[in-house]
Amino acid sequence: MKSLALAVTLLASSAAAAAVPTGSFRGGSPLIGSSDVMAMLIRQDPADANAGYALLAEYTRLPYIPGPERIEITKWVPRMYAYRVEQIDDTRYAVKPLHVVSGDITVDASYAFGVLTLKKKGSMIGAVLTRFDKGATTPSETVTFDGKVSSTWEAWVPGNYFGTKDSTGGDYLRKDVNTVLGADKTAQFTQREIVGAFTAAEKAPGMFGFTPTGAGVTGAEKVSDRIAVFVDIVNWKPFFTTDELLLINPNDAKDLGFYYERH
Repeated sequence: MKSLALAVTLLASSAAAAAVPTGSFRGGSPLIGSSDVMAMLIRQDPADANAGYALLAEYTRLPYIPGPERIEITKWVPRMYAYRVEQIDDTRYAVKPLHVVSGDITVDASYAFGVLTLKKKGSMIGAVLTRFDKGATTPSETVTFDGKVSSTWEAWVPGNYFGTKDSTGGDYLRKDVNTVLGADKTAQFTQREIVGAFTAAEKAPGMFGFTPTGAGVTGAEKVSDRIAVFVDIVNWKPFFTTDELLLINPNDAKDLGFYYERH
């Protein structure tokens, strides 16, 4: 009986070690500037310990800020991707791009799947991600991870928001509001290109889809075909924080909807 119990314990420990790594990780890429980073945020699928969901983003950082990662300031996100992550073996995970089909968030099989390879089981230090653009047969980017970022992937965050396209980060302190999100997962957009009411639903863990409601909605395609996520990019909890609503375009990672929370 002791041998059986030991075997069960070892098997359970092995399964736990092989689970999808979760957290917020920092990496480098040949496609980014010297002061910028790639950030990969991974959360587990509640229904499958060996699968999860991930966000991959390029962070444009303010240069020449010395100090730990915690005080680095990201002024913009030039591109962002959404994935499902599924275990292949103890150190490899398939990274599958997601898209929106009839309001649901599903794997887009038209892409070649990327692969996340751990250098050491259970650690993201030295892990390498190869990803593919749509239609590519050779890797479009290789990201090597060397630490963590302080960003956190949030649940639905109701409140007032300001959608902007100012990549300098100059709108961070503006008090304007052009989007209101309700606690009941409703949304009202009053932007130049997007006007009208929407309802939202969580279609995958931490990923939301918007559906226009009523008449008079313009620019619906800029919202309803996107994958919506909430990220606290520059995370200074508990002292101060501003969450961002990000609308990921699965067909063009650079066409990102960027919204600052307004307090």
